[in-house]
Amino acid sequence: MMRSLVVGHSHTLLHSVHDKSLGVRRRSAQRRPSPSSACLQPICGRRVRVVLSASDSVNNTPATAINNTSALADSEQKPQQAAASESIPQQSSMLSSDNGLIDGGEDYVPRPNLFGPSMPSGAQHLQPIRPEVRQKSWALRSVIKVFSTKVEPNYGQPWQMLPQRSSTASAFVVSTEKRHLLTNAHAVSNATAVYVRRPGMARKFRAQIICEGKMCDLALMTVEDDAFWLGPGGSSNGTASGPGPLKPLNFVDVPELQVPIAVAGYPVGGDSLSVTKGIVSRLALVRYSPAARLLGIQIDAAINPGNSGGPAFADLETGSVAGVAFSKSTGNVDNIGYVIPWRVISHFYEEYEAIGSYRGVPSPGFATQDLENPAQKKYFKVPEGGSGVLVVRVDPLSDAAGAIKENDVLLEAEGFEVADDGTVEFREDERLEYGHVIRSQHVGDSLHLRLLRDGQELCVKYTLGLKDHLVPLVHGVDCSPSYYIMGGLVFCPLSSPFLEMVFGGASRRLRRSDIPVPVLSALNKDKVRRQQQVVVLVQVLAHEINSGYKYSVVPVESFNGVKLHNLRHLAALCDSCLEPFLNFGLEGGRVVTLDTSEAVQHSPEVLKLNAIAADRSEDLRQPPTEEELQTWAEVKAESMKTSRETALKEQGASSFLEDDGEEADGVDTLPWDS
Repeated sequence: MMRSLVVGHSHTLLHSVHDKSLGVRRRSAQRRPSPSSACLQPICGRRVRVVLSASDSVNNTPATAINNTSALADSEQKPQQAAASESIPQQSSMLSSDNGLIDGGEDYVPRPNLFGPSMPSGAQHLQPIRPEVRQKSWALRSVIKVFSTKVEPNYGQPWQMLPQRSSTASAFVVSTEKRHLLTNAHAVSNATAVYVRRPGMARKFRAQIICEGKMCDLALMTVEDDAFWLGPGGSSNGTASGPGPLKPLNFVDVPELQVPIAVAGYPVGGDSLSVTKGIVSRLALVRYSPAARLLGIQIDAAINPGNSGGPAFADLETGSVAGVAFSKSTGNVDNIGYVIPWRVISHFYEEYEAIGSYRGVPSPGFATQDLENPAQKKYFKVPEGGSGVLVVRVDPLSDAAGAIKENDVLLEAEGFEVADDGTVEFREDERLEYGHVIRSQHVGDSLHLRLLRDGQELCVKYTLGLKDHLVPLVHGVDCSPSYYIMGGLVFCPLSSPFLEMVFGGASRRLRRSDIPVPVLSALNKDKVRRQQQVVVLVQVLAHEINSGYKYSVVPVESFNGVKLHNLRHLAALCDSCLEPFLNFGLEGGRVVTLDTSEAVQHSPEVLKLNAIAADRSEDLRQPPTEEELQTWAEVKAESMKTSRETALKEQGASSFLEDDGEEADGVDTLPWDS
């Protein structure tokens, strides 16, 4: 079937006419000046009918047809312009009669292209890809799509897991010799199965996670199947059977500002590879996890869910990668994405190569405040022209406790002078917080500092280690789900994942304003003993034995007058309690009291009603070690001594506290020893 398009001077340019005779009808009209704009314009004084074949509805574009017929009509209206009149046979000569040329006189015009150039019938007519496009495509072929199935822990109800869910992300090849793929840790964390797929291939391959660094949000994967690395059929060049062998991408150091960046990956909105472009906007320390702020590259290229783990190219032609895309700012901001630079990647990769795992980012072991006020600098005897920051807190469990004191002034870290605002020079006209210098070291390295103490300069050195947080921050790094249930009272150790689950909502974005003040205050405290925890009463599973109690997320300070060291300590005290009542001392002096015999008798019933398999997590089922028993004895001794001092002071008999012999004898006998 044939159909024709009528192109006229009205604003409605195209009208479909079916089964009409061939030919062109002339219509005289007053000459009008041709439009000067390059945009689509109606043709003046002329109507042209163009005949199309049915196949043209797929392969040709309306814009081309209108432009072609417009040029023809304009050329006939202005015969004095030779260049315009000569364009007609040049266009016509490019088409054969089989491709739509209408023979029959001067009024006949070539068939227009309504949807672009017609598809050639044979592959030999395809135009070859330009060399520069082929050079770029080899790097994009090394960008991999990741499919993960995850089962994440439920810190709010730690006796069960969250429902299984699936997600996609991106990765790329960093070593074909060792068969390493690099991606984000959050893309594959808690995964039960991970599959990867190459561009241009439909098959998915099983991948294994060989190293995960949650503090720097990086993970290494490998694929054992040779077909993934060599391509279909093990092709050496990929020309006969599809994509050829994968090639590793290479890294470049932190790029300068305004350097173009191309982010490649598989974001939401489609299944195929996507590339977005931007520039390097800024360098800053970025929050990678609750436990670490590391160097990051801010870019203005679009980064969306699914881009995580993909490469940020500094040069596509050479396959040079500036970093790994991993996050973006949300809220009332636009075009702010972040890339993990090579310096953070090399820190992760070097540690994996050295010890086969990633320990994390070291902590300085102290906290500081800026020292910008002139009076304050004078008070701490900072010399004229000098600069530094004031040490306000030292971690008692770190090696820094033996080298640094409160009110010291930090002048220099690893040879970098520290300014009054806590920054050091990074590059020309760029500064970063001095923490970047310390976190660039490895766990176990020696840190060299220059301090000012009481007006005297001194140099100190100590070994860097990981921060032992009183409130753990990262699941799988320094915490895991744990619980204990007694008489329907559910107890858990306080942790950042717990707070995110309880107060973070569906997005798990924790806001400090949502956290109760007693719980929030624990976040800024340091441990004074190893294995110390903040125990909280999470909820009360309703039963007649605990009626009247409606507490939720309240710190628990003591049990039957004994201060708690951790959740294992509480479970051991409850298990060995011989007293008729269980008294749980809460924050603020509040107390929850249960009858011991009733709590023991009805606890299995409470568990059954709530479909809970056990009254405690696996980590609480092991008997206490000798070290734990000694620590708990010390805690109990301090608790009893404090209580006795308070009672005697109230009676005005504090002078009788000199003899500690009987107290020490009583402390050595623990409830579970009797």
